Amino acid sequence: MASETYGMISLLPALFAIVLTLVSRQVLLSLFAGIWIGATILVGWNPVTGAAHSLQLVIDNITASFNSKLLLFTFLSGAMLGMIFLSGGMKALAERIISRIRTRRQAELGTSILGMLIFVDSYASTMITGSVMRPITDQFDISREKLAYLLDSTTSPVVSVAVVSTWVGFEVGLIREQFTALGIDQSAFVVFLQSIPFRFYSLLAVVLVFIVVITGWNFGPMKRAETRAKETGKVLRDDADPLLETREEDIVTPDHVDSRWWYFAAPIVALVAVTGLGLLTSGGWPGVGPVEALKDAATADAILWGVFSACGLLLAILVGHARVGLDDISDSIFEGFKMVMFPVAILSLAWTIGSVSEALGVGPYVVSVSEGVITAELLPAVVFLAAAVISFSIGTSWGTMGIMFPVAVPLAFNLGAPLPGAVGAILTGSLFGDHCSPISDTTVLSSMFAGADHVDHVNTQIPYAVLCGTVATLLFLASGYNISPLPLLAVGVVLLGAAAYGLSEHTTVRMPRVFGSDAD
Repeated sequence: MASETYGMISLLPALFAIVLTLVSRQVLLSLFAGIWIGATILVGWNPVTGAAHSLQLVIDNITASFNSKLLLFTFLSGAMLGMIFLSGGMKALAERIISRIRTRRQAELGTSILGMLIFVDSYASTMITGSVMRPITDQFDISREKLAYLLDSTTSPVVSVAVVSTWVGFEVGLIREQFTALGIDQSAFVVFLQSIPFRFYSLLAVVLVFIVVITGWNFGPMKRAETRAKETGKVLRDDADPLLETREEDIVTPDHVDSRWWYFAAPIVALVAVTGLGLLTSGGWPGVGPVEALKDAATADAILWGVFSACGLLLAILVGHARVGLDDISDSIFEGFKMVMFPVAILSLAWTIGSVSEALGVGPYVVSVSEGVITAELLPAVVFLAAAVISFSIGTSWGTMGIMFPVAVPLAFNLGAPLPGAVGAILTGSLFGDHCSPISDTTVLSSMFAGADHVDHVNTQIPYAVLCGTVATLLFLASGYNISPLPLLAVGVVLLGAAAYGLSEHTTVRMPRVFGSDAD
């Protein structure tokens, strides 16, 4: 946590970048403008020195260990996709799946279920689900905006509550750290489990996906995007700038290759298996139990090992089975690198503006404002909203958790508020803000692997996220008065369904975007 705060001005860089991004649709320039403003504030309002400091901040964030590994993961993901396109494996698998999918609803359900089934890691789940389902959803004229929403709202929410994932070790570790400091004699893992029913936003986000998919109750800008796709066959709007240029025509499968569906499936299985094994072994398994191992796991290393293994297996398949020449393979890898250059640039700047916001003390500022209105009854709702604001501003769920735990858990303990509710509010509030933020890494990756325009994804997802967040806030308010979370969840599902129906009935196709111009 930052040692000082600049007060309300600490919110300025992130909010400026976010609003400018959504209005101008120039993501990179907007992010750097926000970084420059924040750096200028940090160096004493000297804009020239601020520009130089901005560049150093970008370098610092790119070279940070976890970030550099994630960037390498992204590049290797691009290389893997390039080789998969060359093998024709994705097309072969899509053809097999399409033969069994008859309707748009089935395609959307398949996307949602696949996103939930790969619960080991949110990055891997987004990459795999998006890569598999994008050609299938395109076949059924499902908008890329809808695909990005399905990815974003089934991967991270499910991974965040899964008891075996790259998230659980980090979350349990944060709980244990505070319990140790406060002398609380409770199992951190048990409290983690007890907090799951209180993850109102995470659970409702998944529920809303299935409500929308099964009923077809689209609303807000998403309704316009879906209407466009169904009526014109345009999965992207005119002049859209998809974050991942999936130009398969630039990577042509050689005529002699008899494409097999397992050319795609085998490396994906390798990716998931090696990632899962890497998480356990890097944490000390089998010398320690799985939960303890996940707490100490090297997450970035594990996903990096996984994607590298997938690339190695693909190379062996292409050379050994498909008999593809090394020149063609090298060209496909280079094309894959080109696909992910823009997302890499966005991730680098998004991390930087998040670090600028942290340096300005946005977390302590939001917490200090919140503390003035906190009682034991209001604590869950206030913590949830504070976590959402911080996460929206810095674009990272994990960073927000790190800021909130040292403040919210001791506060709940001293006020006598139930700890599972406070922990659940932190963890799910961090996800809520992350879902709404265009500078979030998971939001960027969802746009990337859906092949969607990033600003269009943010515009179309925000109404869904805000609806879930509003209902979750009401449930947290009620939970502060010792009402059991399970009946509250049932009430929340009813409220969510009623609101989705009402919004879909009263949303016109020509409803303007949440941000930006009406360019359709």
